[in-house]
Amino acid sequence: MHVMTQMQQSFSMELPSLVPLQLPSRMETHLWYVLPNEVKSTSLLKQFYQLLSPPEKDKVLQMRGDDLKKNALLARTLVRTTIARYQKNHAVDPRTLMFKKNMYGKPEVDWQNYKNCNNPPLHFNISHTDSLIACGVTVHVPVGIDVEDKERKIKHDVLAFAERFYSPDEVKFLSTIPDAEVQRKEFIKLWTLKEAYVKALGKGFSAAPFNTFTIQSKAGTQGGYNLCKTSEMSVNSLEKTKKCLCNEEWKFALLELADSHYAAICIEDDQDSGGAPMKVIVRKTIPFVEDELISENKFL
Repeated sequence: MHVMTQMQQSFSMELPSLVPLQLPSRMETHLWYVLPNEVKSTSLLKQFYQLLSPPEKDKVLQMRGDDLKKNALLARTLVRTTIARYQKNHAVDPRTLMFKKNMYGKPEVDWQNYKNCNNPPLHFNISHTDSLIACGVTVHVPVGIDVEDKERKIKHDVLAFAERFYSPDEVKFLSTIPDAEVQRKEFIKLWTLKEAYVKALGKGFSAAPFNTFTIQSKAGTQGGYNLCKTSEMSVNSLEKTKKCLCNEEWKFALLELADSHYAAICIEDDQDSGGAPMKVIVRKTIPFVEDELISENKFL
């Protein structure tokens, strides 16, 4: 795709306007995704390139191979255009958005550069595979998302791999599944959920190794999950027993995107929500071209 080598040409352009949207309400996550193979227009990719900051442009051009360059470009475009949609009180050109990283390296919008910005704090997180790029948005509470290809192959034996990375309870759950294909899919679902939690924490993987917490499906729900942590309880001075305690401070959702991917969302429970379920609104987009509402679901 020779367009990537042409992108360094600078030119001024008028961007089409983005349709403004209401900010997510409490306990609501907006999930946007783009499919790279649906973005074929060379002129559109050139427009996207002009949205990026100089360091972002450099990172795109440093990627090896046209497909990696294109996906890196679409990821930064998706973040910038998604965030710009929600700035209703003061129009924000996606080109002017500035970002910073927290002390653990998680990207955030740097709102200090914007005067008269009275919006509540907007949080975002991004995840991608070779064939899908997604961005999740919340207000008030941190969000972590992860997307994984449903057909992702596990190079090693699934249980052996799980024993290296997962909690004993998760390994036990996987070991009860006799069908190898079902077992592989459940492994990927757990991986997606665990990634989302670590990313929502925003402290890096060393702060929450995968084997130190357990993700369990929530009984009576579809796509709802609990976070559990193992604690040692003394029965007497000689004997200790381990108990898995569910943590209600985090809410999870697992759903499918484009019939090809699992997407996991984790948000911190909003103390002012009164125990309300998490609502997830999913939209597919090609920025500046089309937006499509895909689904609206609640997760207990």
